This record gives sequence, structure tokens and C-alpha cells, in this order.
Amino acid sequence: MSTATPDRAAASGLDISMPGFPEFLPGDVMFEQSVIRTIGEGFQARGFRPLDTAAVQKQEVLVAGGAQYLDGGIPEFAFSVQEPPESYTGANLALRYDLTVPVSRFIAENSDRLSFPLHCYQINKVWRAEQMPTATHWREFYQCDVDVIGRGELSLLYDAEIACSLVSAFQTIGVDGFTVHISNRKVLAALLDSHGIHVHRARAIVQILDKGNKQSKEETRSQLIAAGIPEHVAADLGLLTTLPTLAEARDLLALRGADTIGIDELTTVLQAADDLGMPKNHLVLDFSITRGHDYYTGTVFETFATGREHWGAIGAGGRYQDLLKHVNGSSYPGVGMSVGLARLMGLLREDGLRLERGLRENAAVVVPREGSDQQHVLGAVRHLRDGGISTQAVYDPVNEAEALHIAVEGEVSYLVEVLPGGGARVRHLGSAQLRDVHVSGVAAAISELRSA
Repeated sequence: MSTATPDRAAASGLDISMPGFPEFLPGDVMFEQSVIRTIGEGFQARGFRPLDTAAVQKQEVLVAGGAQYLDGGIPEFAFSVQEPPESYTGANLALRYDLTVPVSRFIAENSDRLSFPLHCYQINKVWRAEQMPTATHWREFYQCDVDVIGRGELSLLYDAEIACSLVSAFQTIGVDGFTVHISNRKVLAALLDSHGIHVHRARAIVQILDKGNKQSKEETRSQLIAAGIPEHVAADLGLLTTLPTLAEARDLLALRGADTIGIDELTTVLQAADDLGMPKNHLVLDFSITRGHDYYTGTVFETFATGREHWGAIGAGGRYQDLLKHVNGSSYPGVGMSVGLARLMGLLREDGLRLERGLRENAAVVVPREGSDQQHVLGAVRHLRDGGISTQAVYDPVNEAEALHIAVEGEVSYLVEVLPGGGARVRHLGSAQLRDVHVSGVAAAISELRSA
């Protein structure tokens, strides 16, 4: 099979673009990978261990326990996967659209080999068939999930642990202007129950309330009434979403004769987060947070960048109970949060953090100048690598401007130019200092420049 090169494709008018499937230049990929490493290291420092689950899942798993997005079936934005005839198994397959459901399936399948409560995290790609991809809504993107999953029971203190872990990860990569908004689905459920409204009606309500601070209280009330919710119920729901304190929410529930279990749980989680050192300005009570997925049963979170709430949530999650109980009969309660890396990377770039990261100190690129001997080039590369220096090798001669461009793109601190006759010029890009040495002394020259 022949394929057209990009130049030929452009000349022929063939559209080879992939809207919604981002592709980045090497420097951007290196930046993204460094953020991923930092997030992973931050989670590991808090005792979370990495997991890796399959990108392709059975459709019945992806909709397990009401995991679907309110429509009663496979999410409309999930990509289906077709097996080739020669290996067809008869399974209905789809690409995972998030990481929570696949990790729950993995744990249910491997529970006899795991210790509980399980502290785990995943940083993997997910796929969603967004109709209108944007800079913050890709069809393919990395999601960073951190979860604690128990067997049978799971303390509410883990809800606080998850929120604190996300805050720690954000601060480690240099993001500080954000808030974690917290609520509890049981509060909403209790208020609805006091009005005689149950789950089959609650789905539509959650979908409207989930718009949260994206619309006014009056718009929310009008949409609820349009959805068939009685006006007095809509008024209560609108009031709940604006209450600033637990005490006021407790009073509203008490007035309606509703249970206050959700308020009690929020009280426990907020106090635990404070005891763990959560900065007070980073955790905000917000009863408009409901989360659209049906599998959330208690605490729910959404994280926003301060002053850029229009970007939408850059992190979200909550507590899920019995996600796969109907699959294997066992209860695996969990709590977790997910971060969409596309939005987070957009915020970091907007803040200019990439420019502040600096050059990789123990890294170099070797380039030959016209007339240099290939053995000297190979020798310089080997000396650097034997010296423990991360080294990119360029074997075709380049001029000085090209050499600098390659070094800058690679974000290295040292440019080593191999000259005719066995000499080498070592340049520290951060300070512009130079050392002219024989190729056998390039590693020593970098060590000298580093300590200068």
C-alpha cells in the first residue's frame, strides 16, 4: 500500500488533517511528558502506585452501574471498535472514554492479587467523539486519575486525601491559582426525596444543575421548570446551589424534613482536609457541583482555575459505590479525581510556565561542522554518554545557526560542535561560556562549565 507524503497530499488537495487528535512538536511533547512525570512522582510521594488498563473495553463494562452519561446506554461520545473478521470474538468493544470505569473492572478482575485499600493512579489516553473539538475539548487526550478503592468499606477520610493529593500535584507543577469545589450527591438526593422526586426524574435535574456556575440561578430555575419540575421544587434547588455554608444547607434540609447524611459526610471530609493541611482558599463548598455520571454516590469534586472558570473544570471526580457490584457481586467503593491534561497544559502555556522551566542541565547535543571526521564525532558522543550526560547525536554537518536551533529545540544546556582536526567547541547555552578542547575532553569541559 502506498501512502502520499504530506507535500503530495497538499498538492493533490487531499485533506490529511485529524481534527480533535492533537499532534505536537518535540518541544511541546517534552514539556507534556515532564508534567506527566511530575504529577506521577507527586502521587507516588503520597503512597499511590501506578496502574495501566486496556484502551479497549467491552461496552457492557463502560456502562456498568450507570456509568453512562445520562442517556441509559453507551455514551454517545464513545468510539466503538470493530474487530477484523479473522479475529472476531463477538464482543461489543469501545475505546475507554475515562479511566475510572476501566480501573474498577481491572480491580474486580484482579482483586485476589491486590491489597486493599488500594492507592492507585493512572496517566493514560482516553477518547471521546466530541462533535466540535476545541483547544480544551480534544477527541484524544491524556487523563490523570488518582483513586483509593476499598473492599466492602472505605473511610470518608480518603475523600479528603484525594482532594489534598490533587492540590499537592498542582502546586508541584507550578499551578497555584485554582480551587477545588466540593459537594455531596446525597444532599441533592435528600432534598429531591423530600419532594417525592426519585432517581428516574433526578437524572434530568442533575444534567441541568451540573452546569453549575456556567449560568445564572434564574436560568437554572427556568430550565428546571421547563423540564417539568414543579416551581416550588425548582426554587428549592436553585436556593441549594447558592448556599455558602453547611449550616444553611442543614437548615434547608431540616425545614423540608430531609435527612442530613450528606451534610454530615461533607463536615467530616472538610474537617479531615483541614487536618491534612489543605489550604483553606483551595477548598470551596459549592452545592451546584453534582457531576453528570450516575455512578457518583457521595462526595463530588470539580477543580477550576481562578479567574478562568470559563475554561471549565480542569479536574473532577468523587465517590462511587458498588460500580461493578452487579457484574461480580462484590462491593468495591472508591473515591478519585481525574485531571484532563489538555486543559491543564493550556493553562500552563497561558501562564508561560514552559519558558520558566529552563534547560536540561545534564544534557547536550553533538553536531559536526563541515570537514569534521566522523570518528571524532562518534568519539565525542561516546565520551559524553560514558560520562552520564544525556546526549543527542547529529551526524550530518550543520552550520552554526542550525546547530543552535537543534539545541534550543532539544532544551539542552550544552552544544558540542565537532570541528575539523579533532577539536570541539563546547558551549553552555545558559551563560554563553565556551571551551575549546579535544573531542576526548568534552565531558570534562561540560563538568568545568557546570561548576563555573
